[in-house]
Amino acid sequence: MSVRNLLAGLALSATIAAPALAAEPLAGDPQHGLEIYKHICSLCHSNKKGVIVIGPPLYGAYGRKVASYPGYHYSEALKAKDWTWDVPHLLIWEAGARKMVPGTKMSFPGLKNPKDRQDIIAYLQTLHD
Repeated sequence: MSVRNLLAGLALSATIAAPALAAEPLAGDPQHGLEIYKHICSLCHSNKKGVIVIGPPLYGAYGRKVASYPGYHYSEALKAKDWTWDVPHLLIWEAGARKMVPGTKMSFPGLKNPKDRQDIIAYLQTLHD
């Protein structure tokens, strides 16, 4: 099976499962997710409300519609998508954004460790009012 077919299958599975999983907190370690954020994500993303660095802020990203942060100029590839940043979509995104959405501006190659992906998403779930 090709990587493209695998990712397409994961994306389809995530879309089907998204309503059930979106409301569920992820069994990750948000404290370890904060450490991942500090060492990797903070290079391009703020965790503060309303602060755009290179990429859009991660504050409030969980549960937000994709490519919808006001004032940030998203790629056409990402603007063409129609989903909400929930657990299934973030798990795939954090494994490799450019594989999930060819043409995205996000150059980060992804987190290889599935536990790290769970932990960063658990941290993102804490960034809201």
